[in-house]
Amino acid sequence: MMRVLLVSRNYFPPGVFGGAQVSVAQIAKGLKSLGHEVAVLNVDDHEHWGTHDGTGVPEYRLKLRNLYTQGPQPAPKRVAWHLVDRLGSAMAADYRRVLRDFRPDIVNTHVMAGIGVGFWQAAAAEGVPIVHRVSDYYLLCLNSGHRKGDENCQGVCPGCRVLALSQARGPARLVNHVVYVSDKIRSIYDEAGVFPADTPGSIIHGAYQPARPVAPRSDLIEPGCLTIGFFGRIAPEKGLAEMLETLAKLPAGGWKLRVGGDGDPAYVAHLKHLAEGLLVTFLGRQSPDDFYATVDTLIVSSLWDEPSGRVAFESGIHGLVPIVAARGGLPEMVDYGARGLVFDPDDPDTLRAAIAKVMTDAPFREQVRARWARDAHDYLPDVVAQRTLAIYRSVLAERPVDALVG
Repeated sequence: MMRVLLVSRNYFPPGVFGGAQVSVAQIAKGLKSLGHEVAVLNVDDHEHWGTHDGTGVPEYRLKLRNLYTQGPQPAPKRVAWHLVDRLGSAMAADYRRVLRDFRPDIVNTHVMAGIGVGFWQAAAAEGVPIVHRVSDYYLLCLNSGHRKGDENCQGVCPGCRVLALSQARGPARLVNHVVYVSDKIRSIYDEAGVFPADTPGSIIHGAYQPARPVAPRSDLIEPGCLTIGFFGRIAPEKGLAEMLETLAKLPAGGWKLRVGGDGDPAYVAHLKHLAEGLLVTFLGRQSPDDFYATVDTLIVSSLWDEPSGRVAFESGIHGLVPIVAARGGLPEMVDYGARGLVFDPDDPDTLRAAIAKVMTDAPFREQVRARWARDAHDYLPDVVAQRTLAIYRSVLAERPVDALVG
């Protein structure tokens, strides 16, 4: 049996829901099912040591020692928050308390914003090996998004190089193995030189299992009409506004759009205004099982370089045909067109062509569904947990003898 401490900024606090949290919960589920002891360390506006109500996983929820926990803030306060997060050690004593209480064999870090690379230093000082899962750009970008304004970053800008990348490189030497969620994000990290070149690395897209069995699909939910879905956080970089503009130019009657998710109320109101007169339904937050059962295809219209985009493989596992933007790791999630379609968000005609193919090509729809039915096994939490455990074991096997004795 192995004792594993999973570390991530958020672990389902009230009102916050994201893909990284789902990934941590799925890994915890898989490890627990294989008989290992798992706990999650996270930060919030209060402290709680006990069982997390929503997932049943033991948690160490620490009160964040910074200027704020979440929510919009003025620019000077955001800058000060990042300085505390990246340059300070205010949480060091809290981390030592958790490490000494849980006594993990290994720690697996995830979302580091709010946690800080100081956790790696605390773990190393306690003699605990570290596996880090890269699912964002935190170690090389102040906003973790590798995007400034309406443009994706190429390389690392001077400010991020000083305040993010240079602060991360030293502690990054303490990491024993890096798990990347896509080959694309690995290439970006390698180009920036975040981790030493000899740090072992692996690619694991993520874990997912529907909450209930997925019913076989006969074909389109409504014959002659393609029901399109958009699912997840609603924000400008997700490209929903541009998608609506593209859909507005399609012939009426052959499609409808269902939007599952939420975001800033003012921005959502703006999108609803754009969608006036179109067959578009804004549903608010939905469970994956309920939402995916009501659509034929999911469009992942992101404008930013998504590290992976878990809704792409979630939707495929639910029997949908994913259509993804050629951004970040998204094309990998559909195997570059073998189990979905890829479009260029800078060329609306490519999205219209992809929609037309899904709408009119029944053999293609069946081919994609069959491929996902075969590949779904690779995403099962137990399967992903086994792959992750193999990494843990390889790290532990390489520890010096004196570390094992100590």
